[in-house]
Amino acid sequence: MYLTKKNIKNAEILGAMMRCPFDETVSNCPFKIYHGLNNPVKQIETFYTLPEEEVKSLQQFHRNCIRERCEKEKYSEDI
Repeated sequence: MYLTKKNIKNAEILGAMMRCPFDETVSNCPFKIYHGLNNPVKQIETFYTLPEEEVKSLQQFHRNCIRERCEKEKYSEDI
């Protein structure tokens, strides 16, 4: 179940569903509900129920969040 095409294609989403790479989520993070499951099997099972549009939306949010947070951290180090 773990090494499927869908899982490999969406590895970044599955990782974000399990925990935030920054340890603390932003207030509007759509992944919070998945973190609350606190069970990798349930998180993956839930992922499989998501429509493709939702997966794309999560992917876009995650990529934007990482970019914004990395830029913010970069600028704070330069000060």
